Amino acid sequence: MIADIDTFTDSTVGTYVLVDVSAEHPRFFIAPGDELRRDVRQRHQQFTTRVGVRPRNSKSGHTKIEPQDVARWENDWSAFDR
Repeated sequence: MIADIDTFTDSTVGTYVLVDVSAEHPRFFIAPGDELRRDVRQRHQQFTTRVGVRPRNSKSGHTKIEPQDVARWENDWSAFDR
């Protein structure tokens, strides 16, 4: 969960390590910061285009990252070698 899309996409973190703890064993996704922020922004814009104004809180800037959104980076520990 991302509390504020603008704060997240304005950040300068070089590499993110995301952990999916929803299953019996954790899954790790090592994502390049610029690519992840771009992808999250695009998905959020697609969502807001589809739903328009959020019905319960029009000022909400939260969004989410699902495992399928970052699957291409699963166990990509080589990201730290770049």
